[in-house]
Amino acid sequence: MIKLQKRPKPAVLERNADSWTKAVLEKLEQSLELAAHEKNKYNHPDVKAALIDETYGKCAYCESKIMHIAYGDIEQITPKKISPELWFEWENLTLACDVCNTKKSSKENIIDPYESDPAGRIMFIGATVWPVPGDELSKYSIEELELNREALAARRQEKIEYLMMLLEIIAKTNTAELRERLKQDFMLELANDKEFAGLARCVADELRLRGFLR
Repeated sequence: MIKLQKRPKPAVLERNADSWTKAVLEKLEQSLELAAHEKNKYNHPDVKAALIDETYGKCAYCESKIMHIAYGDIEQITPKKISPELWFEWENLTLACDVCNTKKSSKENIIDPYESDPAGRIMFIGATVWPVPGDELSKYSIEELELNREALAARRQEKIEYLMMLLEIIAKTNTAELRERLKQDFMLELANDKEFAGLARCVADELRLRGFLR
C-alpha cells in the first residue's frame, strides 16, 4: 500500500451523485430491491478512468498492477451496506483488484490509503508485509485482505530479486555514466506508478542504511 491522493471529481458525479444517492436511499428506506443499473451507476467510464489515473492502475490495497489482466473493481472504502449515503461519494471510491475487493467485502476498519500514509503503518521484511507493532488496524487489514497470500508474496519476491539484480549490476559497473543510469533505473522502481512501490521503498531504505545505495 502507498499513500494515494484524490484527483478532481468526475463531472458525471458532480452532476448526478446527489440524485443517484437520493434514489437509492429512498428505495432502501422502503425496503425495495435496487435494480442493477441503480446500484452500479458509479461504473461510468469517466469515473473508472479517473480512479485508474489516481491509483496508477494498481489495486489501492495490495498494489498489484491489474489493468493488463483484469478490468479492476470500483471499491467503496466505507462499505455501502454500512453507509449507503456514501454510495456514490467520490471520496469513498477507489480501485481494487477482484481478490482484495472480494476479501474486503463489507468489512469496516480497513486502512484507507487516502486518509493515512501506509508507510507509517506497515513494513516489509522480505516479501512479507507486517503491521507496525501495536497498530491493530494494520494487523486487521493485513489479515482480512490476506496481503500475504501465496501468489501475492511470490510476485513481491520477484520484485525484490529484480531490485537486487539491478544493485548487483550497479556494483560491478565500472563506467560512471552507465552506473548513474542504472541507479536512475533502480530509483524509478520506487515511483508511485510502479507495482509494489511500497515494498521497493522499504528495500531501498534498508540498502541505504547498509551503505549500498546512495
